[in-house]
Amino acid sequence: MISSKIPSRGQGTDESPQLHLMQPRESCTVLPTTESQKAHSEADSSQFRQDHLVRYDLVNSTSKQRDRRPASATLKDWGLETAGIIVSAVIIIAIIVILRKYNGRQQQDWKHISLNSLVSWLSTLAKACVIFSVSQGIGQLKWVWFSKRSRLLYDLDVFDSASRGATGSAFLLWLVKGRDTALLGSLAMVLAIGFDPFIQNLVHYVPGSIDSPSEISLLGSTSLYNTVGPLSGGGLFYVDPILKANVYSALFNTNPAQPWAVPQYTCSTGNCTWAPMATVEIRALCSNLTSTLSTSCTDGPGFTNCTVSLNSGVALWYLTGGGFARPMVINTVSGSSKTFYKNSTFPVIQYILAIGSNDNPAVGGGISTQIGKSTQFVATECALQPTVRSFQSSVIMGVYHETQLAEWPVLNDTVENLSFAYSFTPPWNESLGAEESQTFGLAFEAWKSLTFFLNYLFAGYVSAASDIFNFDPLNLGSSYATADALEAIFYGNFTGTNCQDADQLSCTMKNVAAAMSKTIRDSAFTYSTSYQPTEFTKAKTTTGKAQIYASFVDVRWVWLTLPIIVWVLGALSCLCTAWMTHQAHIQTWMNSVLPLLFLHLHRDSTIDFQGGGDEIVGVQLREQTRNESDASKCYSLVGCDNSLEGCIRIAKRAKAKLQPGP
Repeated sequence: MISSKIPSRGQGTDESPQLHLMQPRESCTVLPTTESQKAHSEADSSQFRQDHLVRYDLVNSTSKQRDRRPASATLKDWGLETAGIIVSAVIIIAIIVILRKYNGRQQQDWKHISLNSLVSWLSTLAKACVIFSVSQGIGQLKWVWFSKRSRLLYDLDVFDSASRGATGSAFLLWLVKGRDTALLGSLAMVLAIGFDPFIQNLVHYVPGSIDSPSEISLLGSTSLYNTVGPLSGGGLFYVDPILKANVYSALFNTNPAQPWAVPQYTCSTGNCTWAPMATVEIRALCSNLTSTLSTSCTDGPGFTNCTVSLNSGVALWYLTGGGFARPMVINTVSGSSKTFYKNSTFPVIQYILAIGSNDNPAVGGGISTQIGKSTQFVATECALQPTVRSFQSSVIMGVYHETQLAEWPVLNDTVENLSFAYSFTPPWNESLGAEESQTFGLAFEAWKSLTFFLNYLFAGYVSAASDIFNFDPLNLGSSYATADALEAIFYGNFTGTNCQDADQLSCTMKNVAAAMSKTIRDSAFTYSTSYQPTEFTKAKTTTGKAQIYASFVDVRWVWLTLPIIVWVLGALSCLCTAWMTHQAHIQTWMNSVLPLLFLHLHRDSTIDFQGGGDEIVGVQLREQTRNESDASKCYSLVGCDNSLEGCIRIAKRAKAKLQPGP
């Protein structure tokens, strides 16, 4: 049993431990008397034990006579708590401002602290401020709770635990069942568990690229192409060896990466971008001529000779008995022999192919036995044409990408510069990579060498007989690999080059055009032999932007939801508690225990704490007989002032000691 009394003169000492409160003389102390002690009857104590409930009323017998406290006094009592809410709000706003500033930017390389660390420190301070205010608010709510009506004394412990952390707040939520203002503060304390994890999930880092001025990125373009190979004679040049190599690669190399089509570039980081550029290129145009094919057969001794031909004179023939056949023929035509591309600047190429004759390379001369009157044939006409193309390029992780912006294939009616064989003046500006009224063109020497190259390379036929299978050029003594080109066209597999056309020639010529375009653009890097001084081949390299990988800040704003909810609940909890305190006309005691310790000093009450073991502790308040003069001298619970400041003032001059009994 614990007995808490201030011993009076002549009173015996209880055998149990005692809590002695010693006050200075100037305090208004009301000492218990022997008569007041006897007033605790056995009937009263028995009633407490039978109920097994302890109810405590903080509103003393003079509650109806208490003066109404002004609102300004209540607000003054909540100064620190208000400051905590405001500081917490300012810090949360500061976090938002900081993250908005750095969101999407490169990860900062600060010397002594990182962005995550800064946000973590700020969030910890914001949480501490709001939790301090919420804790004080919950502590004050217990006084409001008991001021309304008599409550279970156990509720004091629930409120006290709730003001200390999330576990106690969970019990308080169960106590109030969501029907009291304590719900706000309790929820804030419980949800505050996730305050730090949510803040830490705010900042993420994603990979991105930034421009690096120290890295090199170059890409070529050509406005006037006049690059040729060695002199052949009579003012005629062989084709540029680099162009020839690229065209051969386009014919034989079916690599899906198409190295013969990717222009040369320099990108030291593997990630580069360039502004729009314009250059001279070659494009391929193809049309189907199958509907114009004509077949004629002539009977001979023991065989029938059939000829399949076009209006231009390009023709193949076969013997119906299977003794001999030309399953494919290809040749260049000019002038009126052209069917679709009569204005082509280069020779038009036509071919005829026996469908299915090239399906099996292992058959060889046996192909002749597969061709007869039931065989279907396909014919195609293709033209290579110079053009001006605007594009924008990029290299991503070492892979070249290109987007076409515009194309201008319209030739100028007149050529102002005699060095041009063909010229173009697209109506473009810098947005498409060209200067206003800039002229692009193909010079005479380059045009002549390309014409000679195409006339010899794409002119021949395939011969098949019982023991014969040849790729024969039409021009004997050709300077170029005509037989190899015929083989590549006849047996070429263009699936890897993503060609969607149904015939061999269309896919071949598109690859050849891409290889020629690459060569023209690469003149700025390769720069082979030029017929004229270097200024007549106008090629340049354009510097782009090289990117390097870096980490960028990515703020996931949704994770800020819970910290804001905690702050809102905390602010509402303190605001409502302050208002209820003012309405209840009670003091702002918050979490202080001093009002409970000094309660027995009330001017007309005395307290006995009694009980032991499993007994229920009873608390009784008894009126004392006092004259009006004594009552006027000592008015409140603690000393002469029932405010928290009064309690603290008295506590600073009072001493207490817990002593074991004798």
